[in-house]
Amino acid sequence: MNPDSKSEAPVQKLRSRIKEATAEAILKAAAEVFVDQGLHSARMESIAERAGVSVGTLYNHFADRAALLEALRTQRRQWLFDRLDETLESLKGQPFQTQLRALVDALFAHVCNKDAFARLLMQQHEAVVRNASYAETLAELHRRMEEVLDVGIRAGEVRPEGRAFYPTLLMGMVRSVMQRREELGAEEILGIWADEVVRLFLKGIEV
Repeated sequence: MNPDSKSEAPVQKLRSRIKEATAEAILKAAAEVFVDQGLHSARMESIAERAGVSVGTLYNHFADRAALLEALRTQRRQWLFDRLDETLESLKGQPFQTQLRALVDALFAHVCNKDAFARLLMQQHEAVVRNASYAETLAELHRRMEEVLDVGIRAGEVRPEGRAFYPTLLMGMVRSVMQRREELGAEEILGIWADEVVRLFLKGIEV
């Protein structure tokens, strides 16, 4: 056994933690700069300055602005899925409408949780619609919505013939409300709007 191996392990762990912390600082700074300067105008130099690292260090972690933006999308996507999965797991066995309302609340909370970058992505959905990660995110969102809708279908509360497009309909309603909220700056009434989204959506799909 190499006598140096035991001493090398803590050093490697420290380096790994430093690398992870640096990457996290860069992502945090990048999210802020993308919001300030726009998805396609943000400068790598501005991101490095905001993160407190050199431009060379920034490029050591992310090859270019596209890679950095994709890393942020992946991070936010995972945060959203974790929130939704935790919510739905806690409501297993609950009535369909309870699960549906919780799903809508979780979607709103994710975007409105003082995360301007998540809101920016929501606003820019048309610009990224051809992006592979966006398509994957949408597919995963639809899958979770279908799981909730299947609860309603099995309970005889939802018409099954529209199952394929119900998630698209619901996401369109949620996105429209979020965009309107941005225009009005009316975060305090999101609870009321969530009620209306659920009410109107159910009115169209209930048996």
